[in-house]
Amino acid sequence: MHSLRKILLLLLLSAASFFSASAQSVRAEHADLELISETDAIVPGEVFNLAVKFQIDPHWHIYWKNPGSSGLPPDITWELPEGFIPGDIQWPAPKRIELGGLINYGYEDVVSFIVPIQAPEILNTPSVLIKADLFYLICEEVCLPGEASLELSLPVAESSQQSAQAEIFDAARRSHPLTDMPFRLSSSTVGNQWVLQIEADDATSLPSDLYFYAALEGILDPDAVQTLSFLSESKARLSAGLAATFDAIAIETIEGVLQSNETSWIASPSLVEGLFDAETESEVVVTAQSDQAEPSGGFEDRLLSLGLPGWLALAFLGGLILNVMPCVLPVLSLKVFSLLKHTGQSRKESILHGGAYSVGVIASFLILAAALLGLRALGEQIGWGFQLQSPGFIVLLSIVFFLFGLNLMGVFEIGSSLVGADSGMAQRSDLLGSFGMGILAAVVGAPCMGPMVASVSGIAIQANALTGLLIFGVMGAGLASPFMLLAVFPKLVAYLPKPGLWMESVKQFMGFLLMAAVVFLLWVVGGQGGSDAIMAIVIVLLIVAVAAWIYGRWAAPVRSRKSQWIARVLALVLILGGGAYSLGQAEAAFANYAESNNVEEGEQWGAWSREAVDEALAQGKPVFIDFTASWCLICQVNKKVALRTEATTTLFEEYDVVALEADWTRRDQAIAEELEAFGRAGVPLYVLYHPDGGTSVLPQSLTNGIIRDAFENAFN
Repeated sequence: MHSLRKILLLLLLSAASFFSASAQSVRAEHADLELISETDAIVPGEVFNLAVKFQIDPHWHIYWKNPGSSGLPPDITWELPEGFIPGDIQWPAPKRIELGGLINYGYEDVVSFIVPIQAPEILNTPSVLIKADLFYLICEEVCLPGEASLELSLPVAESSQQSAQAEIFDAARRSHPLTDMPFRLSSSTVGNQWVLQIEADDATSLPSDLYFYAALEGILDPDAVQTLSFLSESKARLSAGLAATFDAIAIETIEGVLQSNETSWIASPSLVEGLFDAETESEVVVTAQSDQAEPSGGFEDRLLSLGLPGWLALAFLGGLILNVMPCVLPVLSLKVFSLLKHTGQSRKESILHGGAYSVGVIASFLILAAALLGLRALGEQIGWGFQLQSPGFIVLLSIVFFLFGLNLMGVFEIGSSLVGADSGMAQRSDLLGSFGMGILAAVVGAPCMGPMVASVSGIAIQANALTGLLIFGVMGAGLASPFMLLAVFPKLVAYLPKPGLWMESVKQFMGFLLMAAVVFLLWVVGGQGGSDAIMAIVIVLLIVAVAAWIYGRWAAPVRSRKSQWIARVLALVLILGGGAYSLGQAEAAFANYAESNNVEEGEQWGAWSREAVDEALAQGKPVFIDFTASWCLICQVNKKVALRTEATTTLFEEYDVVALEADWTRRDQAIAEELEAFGRAGVPLYVLYHPDGGTSVLPQSLTNGIIRDAFENAFN
C-alpha cells in the first residue's frame, strides 16, 4: 500500500511538471497552436527556450520570414514580466510551395518556432505567467488571417530539467539550417541575374539540386527559375533572377539559406564585383543556356551581349522577318493588294496610309505585351503566343478570317474600311482600313516565333515593364517597316505588278488563303479542345456564312433603306449570337478535353516531364527535348523536315537518345517555367541534355545535318 502511494505521488508530480511547462492547445484558423517550454522551470539569470508549435491542417501552409511571392510570416507579440528579454525567432528551413502560379516559401504539417528568453537575475515570484499574441496568414487555395492568444505558466527554481516537450525542440532544431557551411561562396550580379559561385573541396561533389532562399524580400525574384551550372564536379554557379525593384545595398550583404534536398545551410556569400568577367568560357562543362551548339547563334549572341541597343536591334530584325512567316502571309497579301489599288495616290496620302498601318501594328504589339506582362505580374506563367492558348481568341480570329475570306470572294462587299480594296471610299475609311489591317497583322503575327524573336522576347518578359514594352514595340515597328518604306518612297510600288483585271482573280485567291488560315485555326483548336471545340467553331462559321449572305443579298446599295437596315441588324445578331454560343462551347470543350499523351506505345517520342528527364540522365542517356505547340508553324515544319524523319530517327537510335516532346499547345506552367529557364518566352525550343550533365540549345530552324552536328559535338 505504501509503495502504491509512492507511485501515485510520483505520477502526480510528473503530471504537475508536464502541465507547468506547457499550455493547452488552442484551435485557430486551420491550425492547432501551442506555447511550450524546453525546460520545466525558469532559472533566474539564465536563458530558457520557448516555442510556438503549429499543427497545420492538411493542404494548408504558413510562411517563412521571407514568404516569397505572396504571404506574411507569423508575428509574435510577447507579454512578459519586467526584466524578461525575448530573442529572435529561430526559423526552420523553408520549402517551396506553389499557390496560384506563385512560388511561396513556408511550412506545412508541423512546424515549431523556437524563441530564446533571457530571464532577469532576480525573481521574487514562485512562478511566471508568459503570454504570446500570435498573428499569422494561412493559405490553401485561399488565404485567411489567423489570430491566437497563448499562455504558459512556469515555476521559478534554482535549477531546471528538460520538460516532456524537449523532443519537440530537438525535432525543430533538426529542421534548422546548419551553421557550418561546407562550401566556399561568392556572388556577383550579371545583368538582371544574381550569380552565386559555389566551390567545394576537390574530393567533394556538389549536389545537383541546390536552391538559394534570400532571407529578405525584394532581392531575388522567387518566381524566376534558379539555374545551376557546373564548371566541374566541385565548382558550380547558381543563377537567380533579381527582383524588379531590388535594393543594390541589400545585395551586397545578402544572406539566406542554401538548400539541397533535406539539408540546408545558413549562407552569407561575399559580393565580388566582376567575379565572372575574368573566367574563360572554356571552363564551362555544364550550362543551362548553352550557346555552343547553335551554329547560327554567333550574330544573335553578339547583339544580345550589347545590352538594350542589341536587344532592340534583334527585336526589329525579328519583327521584319515575321513578314515572311506563313502565319502572317494571308494578311500580308491583303496589304500588298491594297498598295496596288492605291498606286495613283499622292506621297502625303501614301505616308498617311503607311503610318496608320504602322500605328495599328505597333499599338497592337504594345497592348498584347502589356497584357502579357500584367498577367505575369499577377503570377500567371505564360509566354509570347499565349493568346493562341485562349479559346475566346481563336473563336474571334476564326470569325474575322472567315468574314475577310467571304468578302474577298465576293459574297458581300463592305469596302476598304476592312481590306482596302475600294479606292472610291472616303479618305477616313481608307485610313481606318489601313489601321485595322495593321491590327490584324500584329494579332496574327505576334504568336509567330521566327528567327531572333524567341530569344529577345524571353529577355523582354523577364526585364522591367518599360524595357519589355520598348522591345515589343520595336518588334512591331520591324513588322510594319516594309509597308512604311513603301509609303515613304511610293515610287517603289512601281516595281510591283501593274493593276489590272487580273487583280479580281488575285483578290478571290487571297480569300482562299484566308480560308486556309481558318483551317489552320481549326487544327489548333482541335489540339486543345478536341472534336467538340472544332464543331463549336464550324457551327459559328456556318452561322457567319448565313449572316454574310444576308448582308450581301439585302444590304447592297441598290436595296431600300429599310431592307439594308434589317439585313445589317439581322447579320449582326447572327454573328454576335453565334460567336457567343461558339465561345461558350469552345471553353467547355477546352475545360473537358482530357489531353492524351499523343505518343503511341512503341514510338520513339515520349511526353516531357522533369521526372522523365532526370530518370533518363540517371541512366546515363542523353535527352533531346522538342518544346512545341500545334499553333507554332515553325515547330510543325521542323517536325516534317527534320525531327520526325527516318534519318533523325536512325540518328537518335545510334546515340541512344531519349526523345521527349513538351507540348505547349495548351497552357502548362511546368513547360512555361522550363522555357523561361532557357531565356525563352515561347516555342520552338530544342534542348539536348548530355549524359555528363552538359546542355546544348539548337537553332529554331532545324535540319537533320544540324541535329547530327549537335550530337557529334556533344558526344565525340
